[in-house]
Amino acid sequence: MNSPSEQLPVDPLKSTEFTPSAATLIVILAGCLFSGLLLWFLFQDILQGKYRQTTINPAACPSNVVSTRTQPEVPTSPLERIRLATNQSQSKQHLNRIALAVHNYHSTFGVLPPGRTETESGTPYHGWQTSILPHIDQYELYDQINFDRPWNDPQNYKVFQQQVPEYLNPAIQEKVAPDGTALSHYVGNSLLLKKNQSMPFESISDGRDYTILAVERGNNFHTWGDPASLADPQQIIGPDQISAFPDGTQALMSSGAVRFLSRDIDPAILKALSTPDSNDSTGDF
Repeated sequence: MNSPSEQLPVDPLKSTEFTPSAATLIVILAGCLFSGLLLWFLFQDILQGKYRQTTINPAACPSNVVSTRTQPEVPTSPLERIRLATNQSQSKQHLNRIALAVHNYHSTFGVLPPGRTETESGTPYHGWQTSILPHIDQYELYDQINFDRPWNDPQNYKVFQQQVPEYLNPAIQEKVAPDGTALSHYVGNSLLLKKNQSMPFESISDGRDYTILAVERGNNFHTWGDPASLADPQQIIGPDQISAFPDGTQALMSSGAVRFLSRDIDPAILKALSTPDSNDSTGDF
């Protein structure tokens, strides 16, 4: 124990009093002022939308279309290849479910569902994917729809916010449109599923095995209830188009079979597969 007369060593850090110089104070104040101004300008830019991250250009596409996806790359690792194969298999199963639903619809009504319904004045009402809901066990969802009102009427809005698993490709991340409605990653063949028309299978003179019914889409997705969820396969398949998978797209034939179509498919063959009654040759397809 130290005696009262002994002095303990003094800690220089505790005993040193820091007195900032005028120059130091000026530097600190200048730094605070600069930081404040920077935050103020940044805040103004955010308000003006300069730093708002958007993936949709409202002027370029309707409010229920998602068109931000780019061409998927060929997988390089074993894990990526396994994931690709799994996603393709699951998407094929969804196409098989859609095929079964369309065939059940045909068995019930004797015709295919109309591709889209419109009024005489051209107001779009409902699409083919809505028509087949009861045949993919979506009875409750179907019963919630007011068919006397267009699909995008406020009375139907909550219905079309609900996702339908069979209409989603697991390889595609986008599942919700900017307007909050649920997307579909599949489109019907507009040359077969026509506006306000219901064709029987028997009218497919080119053969059901050689006529596309529906196809995976790589971008420009629509809400599943949107009557615009149709496309000419020739317009969405090809080397200049974004495909669902790196090398191509899976197509559902009218027979119920699912075939893989390369991005480099011969345009003449693709035309023959897209048209139901052109009598074009499909070659070795």
